[in-house]
Amino acid sequence: MGSYESYGEVWDEFSSRRRLEFGGYKDPGWQDSHALSACFMVPVEVSRFQERLEPLQESLRSLPYVSLHPDRFMHITLLLLGFLVQEPENKGEISREWLAEIEGRVRRSLTNFPSFPVQIANLNAFPGAAFVETHDDGMLKKLRREICRGCGLERPHGPPHLTLAYFQAPNGTKAPEEIISTISRYRDWPIGEIRVDRVELTLLNLHEDYPKPEMLTEIFLKDS
Repeated sequence: MGSYESYGEVWDEFSSRRRLEFGGYKDPGWQDSHALSACFMVPVEVSRFQERLEPLQESLRSLPYVSLHPDRFMHITLLLLGFLVQEPENKGEISREWLAEIEGRVRRSLTNFPSFPVQIANLNAFPGAAFVETHDDGMLKKLRREICRGCGLERPHGPPHLTLAYFQAPNGTKAPEEIISTISRYRDWPIGEIRVDRVELTLLNLHEDYPKPEMLTEIFLKDS
């Protein structure tokens, strides 16, 4: 995802290099035959914004290399924890016991973290995905940082975002001009506001096609 932190840097990099990657959980190089992936996320009910989202989705749908997310798959990823296995042996693998311990730590870490609004607006892209930006005076970054502190894990690079579609092309494929022009058309496109009042710990079945993430537990934030 790169080391950039601002959305402007993300777009400048994508529009100048025009390089695609095979994005998302279907990438065999990422999942490495694992079946389940655990992460902390913020769920997003996109049906509330269908009128504003639909033009973006329809514009992306017919483009080459684009795999559009169904509504049930929409979320803001905060932190990928690893692949769930019975007995971890390799880097990136975790056990259910460790997952339960992490859940308790993060729950305690977020005891006084306030709920907050997030504005969802503006189409953008990484080499592996098209996404909508989140604007919230840095609150999602603070939430991610607090979760990482509770987990004892390093904060991931890149700004939080709502992914609309994966690009599924061989790494290094040149992005067609219609991808660049479509995203450019919606670079200033407000969609709506959500309120982040909880964080979900979820499992994703990597062998299914865009499954609804399975919620293991939810951690509610403090009313503000």
